[in-house]
Amino acid sequence: IDIWDIEKTKKIHALTGHAGLIYRIIFNRDGTRLASASFDRLAKVWDVQSGAEIFSLYGNTSNVFGVSFSPDGKHLVTAGADGTVRTYTLVLEDLITLAKSRVTRSLTAEECQKYLHHACP
Repeated sequence: IDIWDIEKTKKIHALTGHAGLIYRIIFNRDGTRLASASFDRLAKVWDVQSGAEIFSLYGNTSNVFGVSFSPDGKHLVTAGADGTVRTYTLVLEDLITLAKSRVTRSLTAEECQKYLHHACP
């Protein structure tokens, strides 16, 4: 995915990371994030300013055809060729709260880094 400055006709970033055809892209409301749906069974969320990949969202068992941000930008919804619609939480604090409500023990520092890509609060 290439992000261009149209006024300067200059490429700003080349977003790489998908292994399959990218079927759909969409910006969030304020234009700070971009989400992509791909035939590699992944949805990805990117920071438009830096070009960095923020999230790689797993779960679909087939091609991802649709992707959309919730109006508040806190969730991403995907639609897959497997007939599923999946909702992902994009706010780290919400993910930590959800994890704490479902686990029977605290995450180790290593697990926080591995699964949340962030130090535990």
